[in-house]
Parts: sequence; structure tokens; C-alpha cells
Amino acid sequence: MGPVRPGQFDPANPIPPCFTYDHRTVEARWQSVWQQTQLYEVDLATTAHPFYNLMMFPYPSAEGLHVGNVYAFTGADIYGRFMAMQGRAVLQPMGFDAFGIHSENFAIKQGVHPGKLTARNIQRFRETQLKRIGNRFCWNHEIQTTDISYYKWTQWIFLQLFKVGLAVRKKATVNWCPSCKTVLADEQVIGGECERCNTLTIGRELEQWFFKITQYAQRLLDNLEQLDWSEKVKTAQRNWIGYSETDDTVQYHLRDWLISRQRYWGPPIPIIYCEVCGTVPVPEEQLPVQLPETENWLPQGTGNSPLADIPEFVNTTCPCCGSAARRETDVSDNFLDSAWYFLRYPSSDRSDVPFDPAITAKWLPVDMYIGGAEHSVLHLLYSRFITMVLHDLGYIPFEEPFRRFRAHGLLTKQGAKISKSKGNVVNPDRYIEEYGADTLRTYLMFLGPYDQGGDFSDRGIAGMRRFLERVYQWVLKHQNHLQPHPPDLASQQRLHQTIHKVSEDIQSLKYNTVIAALMSYFKMLQAKLSIAEVELKSYLLMLAPFAPHVTEELWQQLGESGSIHQQKFPQFDAQLLITEQVTVTVQVNGRTRTTINLSPNASQEEAIAAARHTQAIQRHLNNQEVHRAVYVPGRILNFVT
Repeated sequence: MGPVRPGQFDPANPIPPCFTYDHRTVEARWQSVWQQTQLYEVDLATTAHPFYNLMMFPYPSAEGLHVGNVYAFTGADIYGRFMAMQGRAVLQPMGFDAFGIHSENFAIKQGVHPGKLTARNIQRFRETQLKRIGNRFCWNHEIQTTDISYYKWTQWIFLQLFKVGLAVRKKATVNWCPSCKTVLADEQVIGGECERCNTLTIGRELEQWFFKITQYAQRLLDNLEQLDWSEKVKTAQRNWIGYSETDDTVQYHLRDWLISRQRYWGPPIPIIYCEVCGTVPVPEEQLPVQLPETENWLPQGTGNSPLADIPEFVNTTCPCCGSAARRETDVSDNFLDSAWYFLRYPSSDRSDVPFDPAITAKWLPVDMYIGGAEHSVLHLLYSRFITMVLHDLGYIPFEEPFRRFRAHGLLTKQGAKISKSKGNVVNPDRYIEEYGADTLRTYLMFLGPYDQGGDFSDRGIAGMRRFLERVYQWVLKHQNHLQPHPPDLASQQRLHQTIHKVSEDIQSLKYNTVIAALMSYFKMLQAKLSIAEVELKSYLLMLAPFAPHVTEELWQQLGESGSIHQQKFPQFDAQLLITEQVTVTVQVNGRTRTTINLSPNASQEEAIAAARHTQAIQRHLNNQEVHRAVYVPGRILNFVT
């Protein structure tokens, strides 16, 4: 090989020490910069081209987020980052679904008051995990369902349903979990067992609060036809609503939503019982009905909430007649908290209304919602119901909350579902520390189709780390030798084919094939002695949604001003997608009838489809049955009739 020319580097040159990628330093630095510069915050009132990108907020009810959470959040974040690079103003908030049985059971297990434990868990989740995974969260809009400023409005929603007869108290045989010591909604019982603790539930005759979701059964069913949602989620909802006709009578499997809980950790139901006036709603100006502090918060199992044992909470005055009265002591199901949280995020700074009308009309419905299929009924059906009711009452201009919903897949380890009972839980913290968040993110997305999941292995993540290290070293080697002019035609075609593939597949959430395409293209780039500026920068821009820290670092190393995450995503030129073609002779029973131009690697199916589109073949086949087709790739296609 001759001497190294200007604009080339010497492949034999060893990697200097400064080319070693120190993920701990780089990731901490950029996370700090993004936070300080408020890079991912948006001015909701004035910004143009809004895009609301939602992910399911976690229960802070364990030692921390597990790798399944990171899988879900990363897939949603990549989509949000891509949309931002398409020129959209992306609102991507995060919060904590902190009330309810999940958090309370964890508090019981730890022997710590749920108020103290939840605050501690939220701090840990946010500061040591969520801020380290590299997501573009808008932290200025964080919500916690346990905040008085939030559950005041959860209670307000209850009152709106009560006023129009959709919240009713009635006696019914209900599901009782002897372990959790509370009633459960039908949707929370799977095969006769409590979905939280797998204890066999029993039937108990109790007076409980219900939402009359059954009045919306047909509408909830009909609207599914128009929704751009994962089909398996729509199917689960259809099956749960369960339309059937018997003897000209329409019946549904769906039952009214049981929302009262005999527990401590939740928003008190805003109802007062008066011997003179009966069941009276708490006046809106008296909201919130605050959850009282108590050390006696453990569930009783008596059919009453621990709130029933706090006289200063129970005893009150009737807002109608002023007589002595008592408060409802049940709290509401935490699925009511999460049935409207997406409405609160954009208006989290408003204390006078649950959701600002102008902001809500601008930013909602949610543009993209990504989450687990296990929430198909409980959360997603309830959210649709509450949205419909609020629409019917004139509070919001839309009746469906989520324009698009996509269900992600589940991770396994050595072929088994990841769970505590199997002892194969993957703690993301260790992998972020050892390999970096970018490595974990990219590896998780490479495991398999995002809607199906994949199998986690330590060997695989180490391989992904090596890939990102090679990209880092390659950029630093070439950064001072980039060719300013476009590369040759073949290189341009390869670049634009990659841009096209990556753009299309990100939009379809086919993240594993995006990464495969980026790896394949990178291999080709590594083999080149001379790299054009457009090739290297386009590569970093395509990798940025997956590996936000290392690409930000390299973008700055190139001397670019502004964040890589504020740049436009590369656009492909359709003319450069056309590669060389070959002429294929098309025969019918061995006689040549026409020719077609195809890609050299076109499949037999593609060749047949192209041939059948020609007038000559349509005329010569003339509705005859084709017994077989013989294809010699790149040369001949023969239809035998």
C-alpha cells in the first residue's frame, strides 16, 4: 500500500489512550448539561408542531426499576427522539403512579409507612435510575398521584360522575382478597385469583362504590374499529366487553367498575353521609378531602378501611343542612388515578383547574402511547371510559385519549420470564454502571422485534459495548480528515438506502432491524480509507436516538454547535434508492412474451408480481391457470400453464 494521502488515516496506527470511551464520565456530563440547559423542556403554550409522546408511569413499589421498565421506556424514548428530529415539539413527561395496593403492599412488606417509603422510592427511581437511562424526559411536568395537588382533581372527577348518576353505591357480591384484605374489580381477578398476590378470591356481599361503565359498553366497543392500536390490545378489549345476542337481547360480559377499596393508601372518596340529607357529595370548593396521617394504616380485613378508625376524619358536618354527619372511609382504586394522568401532565402547573382547556385542546389526544399489553383492560379501558365521560360533560373536545397505542414485548432470561420467583431479575443499574446506558439501550432494542421482546444475556450486551466503542474510535480517527465533498455514487446510494431503511423502521418500531442496518452500514464505512463529512455526520444522527450520550459527545468533538438531538434527521433522496437492474426474459410455456427490469437479488415472488403487471403477460395468460413458474434469478421467468 502506498503512502497515506491527506484526508486518510493510517489503518496501522494504534488507538491512542484518549480514544478509549469512558461511558461513566461522558454520560454523567451530558445528563447534567441536558438538565441545566432544559434541553427537553417545551413551551406548551407557544411552541408549534406539538407531539405528545407518552409512556406508562411506574409504580414506585419495589427496590427500583427493573430491566423490563427500561426496555419499555427506551423504545418509547427512541420514537420521541426521532419525532423531535423530524421537527416536532415533543412533550415526553414522566411521573409516579404512587397510590394504591402495589405501593401499600410493598410498604407492609418493608414495615415502613407508605407515605415515607413512597417518597423514598420516588427519589431513588427518579435520581438514580430514570435520569441515568438517557431518556428525553420533561421533568418540569412531573406528577405524583399521591400529591394533594393531583388527587384533589381525582376526587373532582369522582364528583362529576356522581352528579350525573355514573358513580353509585350499591350492594353486590364482590371479589374479596383475604391476603390484600380489600375488594377487587372484576378486571383485577385472573382465573379466580388476585392479580397482585395470586391468592384465591372469595365472594362477599358488601355495599360498594361503582362506576357505571356498562352504560358505555357499546361505544367502547364501536370506537375500537377506528383506533390505531396494537391489534392484540383491541382484541383483549373486545373480548372483555363481550358483546353477545341471546333471544334478541344484547348482553355484555363487562360489569360496572368497582372502585372503592378498604385500604389506607389512596384518595378518600369525597362523599358525606347525613341522616337527614342522605348521600351528599363534598362541595368542590372543599376539595381536597385530605388523606389523614396515621400510624394505624394496616388493612383490617373487616370490610372497613383504616380511615374508619380515625374519629377526627370520620366525623364532619353535612354541607347541605349543617347536621352532624360522617365521611365515606373507603379510598378509590388507583386505576382511577391513572385513568386521567395523561390529561394532567401538560397542566401540572395549574392549581385552579384539573386541565387547562386551551393546552388540552392543543396537545391531546396523546399522539403515541407505548406500554405493556397486560394493561389492555384495566388501565386502557378505564382511561377510554373516563375520557368519554369528560367529553360528554363538555370538559374536553375528544372522546378517545390515545391516537396511537403500541404494545411492547416482554424480556426473558435463558428462555424464562424474568421474575423474582425465578430468581432471574435483571437489575439495570449494574449494567448501566458496567457498560453504560447507551449500551444497555441499544442492546435491549437489538434483542428482537420490539413488539415481541427477546432473551437477555451478558454475552450479548458485552458485544454491543464493543460495537459502540468501535464507532467512538472510528469517529475520532476520522474527525480531522473528513472529505467535504459528497462520496462516489455507490457510497451515496448505500447511505441513502440506509437512511431510508432506518427512517421507515423507526416509524414502525422495528428497532432491531434498524440497529442491524446501522451495524451493516458501519462495517462498510470501516472498510473505507476516506470518509465524507456527510457519511459520518449522517451516521451519528441515525444512531443518536438509540445512543444519545456517545453521539452527543462525538457531535461536540466534531466542533458542531448545538445538541445533536436538536438537529434534523437525515433525509433520503428517492433517486439514490434506485440501484442497478437486470433485464429478465418472461416466457409463457417456453415462448418469450416480454422482458422486465428487476433488482439483481429480486425474489421469485417479486419477479412473478412484476411480470403479471405487464399487459403482454396478462394477454397471453388470459385467465389460464398457471401450474408452476420457473425462475432463473436475473435471467428467465417461465410460466407453465
